[in-house]
Amino acid sequence: MSVRLADGKVVNPEGVEVNASLQCNMRCQSCAHLSPLYRRENADPAEIHDTLSVLARSYHASYAKIMGGEPLLHPDVVGLIEAVRATGISDTILVATNGTLLHRAPERFWEAVDSLEISVYPSRTLAPEEVERYRALARDHGVSLLVNYYGHFRAVYSESGTDAPGLVRDVFDTCKLAHFWNSHTVYDGWLYRCPQSVFMPRQLRDGGWDPHVDGLRIEEGPDFLERLHRFLTGADPLRACRNCLGSVGKLHPHQERPRAGWQVTERLEELVDYPFLEVCKDDITADDGCVERSLSAPVGGA
Repeated sequence: MSVRLADGKVVNPEGVEVNASLQCNMRCQSCAHLSPLYRRENADPAEIHDTLSVLARSYHASYAKIMGGEPLLHPDVVGLIEAVRATGISDTILVATNGTLLHRAPERFWEAVDSLEISVYPSRTLAPEEVERYRALARDHGVSLLVNYYGHFRAVYSESGTDAPGLVRDVFDTCKLAHFWNSHTVYDGWLYRCPQSVFMPRQLRDGGWDPHVDGLRIEEGPDFLERLHRFLTGADPLRACRNCLGSVGKLHPHQERPRAGWQVTERLEELVDYPFLEVCKDDITADDGCVERSLSAPVGGA
């Protein structure tokens, strides 16, 4: 489903994303948020509250997705959850985590969150008894839980990128984050259509480009609603699409790589999964092959 105008607001049927911490305790190759390249940077709950309060006057999402990096690295993740909820920006609050630090989450965390997504990776898997413990905690606190077991990632970006307009267009048109998941990302007072347009220009070794090119400043104003809707439904590729593989990067087994060797030096054309690109042209919802199995525990489930 796409964004729409309703009751004087832009409505996102999916989620608005807030990155609690830009760093991560893992170094997954092809992390869409480029977290292995980031040093410590945590979101300020007061600043997030102020930004989302302004945005909420013109925008509403089904859920607010608090993620990272690894959100449980944030020293006050519960305070951040509460700050987001207080803005009324969304119906529910979802936290996405790799689960490796979930054992130290306080009781207040389980009381604060509505939904929890755990991504389990081969390099740091969770024991079955840990998963069952989290299922029990979720059930006891009325939290909807989804555990995704990943076996593969797709290549996400290229340092050198491409200037081929046809390929840039294809990457944009088949991007699940921009057109299917509606992964609208709030960062530093700006709104972006996808996380890559936030993080890539800040981490490319050549200095990247002005990241605000792909963003919209969140502000008051009588014309903001119109500009917001136009921004989120624009048909032109983003500047980030020249260096991004969107949803159609080549599939590879999950692995962690050291920070020093994490950058991707191949040309973007060499990293495209062309058969899957053709699949996505026909069906953008096609399974990308990354999740091997899922375990869900909806509210009230056994």
